[in-house]
Amino acid sequence: MKYILILEDDTALREGLVTALQNDTIAVHAVPDLASARRILREHSFDLLLLDVNLPDGSGIDLCREVTAVQDVPVIFLTVRDAEIDEVRAFRAGACDYIKKPFSLTILQERIAAALRKRSPNHIYEDSRFCFDFTELVFSADGVRVILSATEQKLLSIFCNHKGQILERQTLVDKIWSCESDYIDENALSVTVKRLRDKLGADCIGTVYGMGYVWRGAKK
Repeated sequence: MKYILILEDDTALREGLVTALQNDTIAVHAVPDLASARRILREHSFDLLLLDVNLPDGSGIDLCREVTAVQDVPVIFLTVRDAEIDEVRAFRAGACDYIKKPFSLTILQERIAAALRKRSPNHIYEDSRFCFDFTELVFSADGVRVILSATEQKLLSIFCNHKGQILERQTLVDKIWSCESDYIDENALSVTVKRLRDKLGADCIGTVYGMGYVWRGAKK
């Protein structure tokens, strides 16, 4: 089963897209604004995002940039915005396709199918101690299943995609909590790192004092 999130503020179009795209192999969840999309993205993972640009509480391009910074998910824009600069901004934010309204439903279905085919079937990190499947959300350390929160999964994904690289604290905060509208306590990152260390082992994440953290994984 593939899971698609639709972000569209036009009620009739949103409901029509759900009816047209949902089938035995695709489950569709649709929301009308950025706030709703951000809430569900914190709780669930999706195989594809279908986003509008103009929304009552902001721009879908901002959400695209936030999501693609921390996870590998195809994003298709479906919008009335036909200026070249908007299309360029969308692709620079991480979109894989940009479809202008009015559109052909058949073409949209084919482009969605193509994006889903191109997506890597698994985003997996493995070494001698750890196996993390970020698609199926299955994580293990030394062969033992580990349960991670959505925030811990985001941080771990960033670490694994930058193994051996020093990641500054502010960079991590921006990537993990960029979609939060409320103030983020400065200790939130330290707490999340501690929880990961408690679950995976203290030596897998190194602290570079005055700079940030580095993912070491299993010791050589």
